[in-house]
Amino acid sequence: MKVIRLSKKAFNDLELLDIPREILNTEGKVYNFNYRNNLKVFKQLYHQQGLIFASKLYTLEMLDINREYLPENFYIPDNLVTVADTIEGFTVPYIEGVNLALILKSKINCKEQIYYLKKVGEILEQMHNIRTYTPLTDFYINDLHEGNFIVNPKKREINVVDLDSSKIGDNMVFASHYLTPLSLLNNVNNKYQIISEEKNNYHTGYVFPDENTDLYCYAMMILNYLYGSNVNNFKLEEYYEYLNYLESINVNHELISVFEKLLVNTNNENPVDYLNSLNEEQIYRSRKIVYEKCR
Repeated sequence: MKVIRLSKKAFNDLELLDIPREILNTEGKVYNFNYRNNLKVFKQLYHQQGLIFASKLYTLEMLDINREYLPENFYIPDNLVTVADTIEGFTVPYIEGVNLALILKSKINCKEQIYYLKKVGEILEQMHNIRTYTPLTDFYINDLHEGNFIVNPKKREINVVDLDSSKIGDNMVFASHYLTPLSLLNNVNNKYQIISEEKNNYHTGYVFPDENTDLYCYAMMILNYLYGSNVNNFKLEEYYEYLNYLESINVNHELISVFEKLLVNTNNENPVDYLNSLNEEQIYRSRKIVYEKCR
């Protein structure tokens, strides 16, 4: 990767990127950065030494080397940044748009929200093909959640960001928003590969990423959208009660079946083809405030 060298003064003059409170950001400070009249985002990493830092650098290098296999809407880091000859982080091209997390919580037409949720499912189909037909056989988003997608409403396109937490090559497993010790996935044995205590010194994540974990995270995005709150930390009984309720309001049976498969020992399914079956009434009735009144 190319290296951009900044003086301490130039670094101190940078302005923080305005990130809404709803958007998770735990790995570093993010700055606006104009480099030779090209707008970029500069992510200054909190961990700047040790295994985590080394694995971040390896991840950036692997993404850069393999960028020819990745879609244009995957925003890949393009430069390392040093301040006074010390590597502080990296840059990513600036994206004009709205975070998907805000889109899903807004009052825009639910058909538009479903449209963008479908786009995420299409990205996962692309990734399946990348793993099948390119040398990137072990590439997974890993930290797949609403906050890591940027929507361009004018073009009706969606972009993937924060790929420095993806699983690629032999990098460590980084933390993932929906893959935690409190997640529903802990209710099924031998499907999701929980990282042992012996390996926790190397990995900061909780589960080894694979196609099932990416699809699990995607399903949680959809369920959280329907419920309007966090389904991922439900108890097992609560989860099935909610699925039964979705069935009672005539949510598509195939879609409910996808949600059921998350917690049984069979491969997860991409629900993208079933999302258009959701209508405005079902989405309204699936909300927590309505569900709790109907229980």
